[in-house]
Amino acid sequence: MSRRMLVVAAAAVVSIALLWIYPPLGFLGVMAILVAVPPWGRGLAERAVISGIVLMGLAAVVFPRAGSTPVTPTSARLALAALVVLVVALRLVPRLRDVEIPRPSISDGIVAALAVVSGWWLMSAYIGRTATEIVSGLFFSGWDNQGHFTTFANTYVVGSTTWPTVDGSVAWNQWYPSLHTTLWSLAELAARPGSALLDRTGLLWPFVLWSAVSFALCLAALSWVAGDLAARLGGRDRERWARPIAITAVAVFGLLGSPAYLFNKGFTNFMMGVTVMVVVAYVSARSWRSARTLGWFLIPLGALAIIGLWTPLVIGIVPSAVVVAIALLKHRPWMGIAWLVASAAVAAVMVITQSQAILGVEPGQSTGDFTQSLGAVGNGMAPFNVGAALMAPLVAIGCAALLIQRRAWPSPVAVVGPVLGGAVIAIVFVTGADAAGVGRLNSYYVLKSLEAMLLAAAPIIAALVAVVLVRALQGVPRFTAIVSTILGAAIVIGLFGYTGSLPAQPAAGFFAAPGVQAGADRMQGINDPLVGEAIIRASAAAAPYPEYTTLLWDGAGTLPNLWVSSLTGVESKKQNLFYRGLPSFPYDEKAAQYVSLAMNLDADLRVVVLWFRPPSGDLLQTYVEQRGDDRVRLVQVPMPSSPLCPECTL
Repeated sequence: MSRRMLVVAAAAVVSIALLWIYPPLGFLGVMAILVAVPPWGRGLAERAVISGIVLMGLAAVVFPRAGSTPVTPTSARLALAALVVLVVALRLVPRLRDVEIPRPSISDGIVAALAVVSGWWLMSAYIGRTATEIVSGLFFSGWDNQGHFTTFANTYVVGSTTWPTVDGSVAWNQWYPSLHTTLWSLAELAARPGSALLDRTGLLWPFVLWSAVSFALCLAALSWVAGDLAARLGGRDRERWARPIAITAVAVFGLLGSPAYLFNKGFTNFMMGVTVMVVVAYVSARSWRSARTLGWFLIPLGALAIIGLWTPLVIGIVPSAVVVAIALLKHRPWMGIAWLVASAAVAAVMVITQSQAILGVEPGQSTGDFTQSLGAVGNGMAPFNVGAALMAPLVAIGCAALLIQRRAWPSPVAVVGPVLGGAVIAIVFVTGADAAGVGRLNSYYVLKSLEAMLLAAAPIIAALVAVVLVRALQGVPRFTAIVSTILGAAIVIGLFGYTGSLPAQPAAGFFAAPGVQAGADRMQGINDPLVGEAIIRASAAAAPYPEYTTLLWDGAGTLPNLWVSSLTGVESKKQNLFYRGLPSFPYDEKAAQYVSLAMNLDADLRVVVLWFRPPSGDLLQTYVEQRGDDRVRLVQVPMPSSPLCPECTL
């Protein structure tokens, strides 16, 4: 065994041991090994991107949603240890033994810096905040934060991706694509020191942390794609400058543009799904060699990851899968046939099981009914440039034409596949919107498909801009080229608005960049923590009644009640329907009548009503006395005096 292999093996043993001795350091050591050691990818950034796909795909297999594999500190650390052993073992294969560990390049450094800066940018508003402030920030930033926190908290606390409910019904969001929150649970369990687990309220900060880290890594991965594509478009003589310029262009878009709204809204899983689609499609089909050596395992693992993140996006890697099949058939026909048969079998099983799982949540629902119900959703999408998204297919086709002119086969497929895949998804959802009578550009899922097209086109646009800029400056003195590039970057950033993740209110008539405004929106909720105060205190007051459905009466509404439920226990589908049917806030006699009706329809329903305003207590006490049973309990929530409740005192 060579000295290099001995060093790698020793580092692996030490990192695995540290996972149990001092988990935070062991976790970082394992991540470093997964970036540097695997025998795939030419640079460190490329190697890290591919390792991320492998990690997500294997997690989707070992820890499937509604699965039986335990999600505990032990299972999380064992899974990471097994992956490290597998990666090191690959180095023992004769053909892979001499693959060098790449030296860090300038581009690798830029990609890493982008990941660090964007991660800090996104989470900075929440650093050092209380649970009350964090939940307020999440509350005002986006509705879906509650749904994704639910899957994260359920998986972590229950210790499984199958969540039992008190009433025995299906857990709410049980069948939602939740690979992202499974990964976050595993990471938190593996990296957390000590044996004590966090409660649901204590998971608010880890939820923000891992969301931000995942989002930042997605931006970094897309920037790497842009840099690699720019190098291919520009040629060797221009590669030196085109690559970092393209990477930086994606960074500017990610930090100052509309993607930050996706983080606010709680759409990190969507961002992860788009990133996996783009990376897998690109790496698997950028060259025949890449298709033969990498695509054969990236396509199936990437498909599994995408299905667990945002299922429809799997369409975007189908063209690259065709390229992989052709490459394998040309290399060794038997290998291509075996791969096609195995891939078809896996695809058929996934389609059948996933469709049955999703449609089975609503008995008797057909595929047409499901598509129409999705098309009927007409709000909740994060803002973005719809016009630019609609132009994305033309940009992708134009880039593909340039690659065809350079005879860079089969890379045109790698470029257009994800964008055109997003277009196909949009067309499918357009039919649902038409059937539901919702405007096509008002439909949530149509808009989300268009945003997928825009995100998939962002690396292409960045690469084209970089190549054009390098060619425009070709022959210009170096000093002039550098100054011109800096001035151009300053102008572009100025067009976005001023920078800063925690901005003050801009002057009248000045519009901040979307990414900056998203930071301001996060701060708005944190600086107004009254709703968070009610949610946190209500969930604590309801803790002695785990078998009851919680109902926050004061300072509430549907979303606060959903948050209280998520912080109290596993929310069932029945409970979720109960909350969504509540009358409009403020609650009065109509709400009491609604509770009575719900109890008449469900003999097992019991409700703990949480209140903090004395007039509400009087009204509710009268209602309980009239019922004359124990199916409704009243619990006063201790609240400090505030504009929300001036008569409240602790």
